[in-house]
Amino acid sequence: MEEKKFDILMLFQIIFAILVMLISIYSKVTENYNLLPLMLILLSITLLIMGLREYKRTQSLLWGIFILCISLYILFSAVESIMIN
Repeated sequence: MEEKKFDILMLFQIIFAILVMLISIYSKVTENYNLLPLMLILLSITLLIMGLREYKRTQSLLWGIFILCISLYILFSAVESIMIN
């Protein structure tokens, strides 16, 4: 049975995912949605790391690029919402 390695990308993914959850819970509880663009940027970074890990794990571009495209779309939406406000 293969031993799974705990790499630095997994650590960053966990950190960013926890930050996204904390900001979203805070926004939902206080009904203050001013931090939504920050949450979207952190979510985008989390998905970017997931795409990199998937590519590194499978050496297949299909899912890595798919997740990367989703990440870039979320990042674009976050930056656009910051520019509008």
